[in-house]
Amino acid sequence: MDGEKRRLSGAAALLILLAIASFATAAITITNITEWTVRAKKPPIVKVKGTDAINTDYIYTSVTSQVASDGSNRTYITITGFRGDPTKYYEIIKICNYDSVSYNVELQYGGKISGDWTYVKWIKFWIAGQGPLEIDSGGSTGSAATTIPAGQCASVSVEVLVDGSLPDTKLGQDLLTIEIDVVSTKPTP
Repeated sequence: MDGEKRRLSGAAALLILLAIASFATAAITITNITEWTVRAKKPPIVKVKGTDAINTDYIYTSVTSQVASDGSNRTYITITGFRGDPTKYYEIIKICNYDSVSYNVELQYGGKISGDWTYVKWIKFWIAGQGPLEIDSGGSTGSAATTIPAGQCASVSVEVLVDGSLPDTKLGQDLLTIEIDVVSTKPTP
């Protein structure tokens, strides 16, 4: 009977330990309700057309803004590259800070959207003379970043090289579209 009591008390102790362990690992859910309101304002950092965004019979560059299907504001920029000649635009757009504090602003490569790198050898970007952020078929290297003080603008420069072997049949066509994001961060005090 002593052996049987020990087995029963051992089994009871095991059941008690399992019960305690199950309470210790039980999930607890606490709901703390919050309410969130969305308010719209004009952004403190905006893109505006630069002095090199001109259209002539010889050079076509354009800067337009539209709302994309996902609801985001997109700026579409078209530049002309001349076959075999590096072509640089010194102020294709400006990034302007309409806030009362400075912002750190960086241009970041968001990837290829359409076309291919067959005839575009590279594209380089600068902001306020800082850079270049260089992009080619292998990805991006370098960086283009600056701090824009309150109430000021920074010029964005771009340089492109279209391969000298581009056939005449491709002249005047869109060769490549890439995404360049303007990432603005308000510095912490």
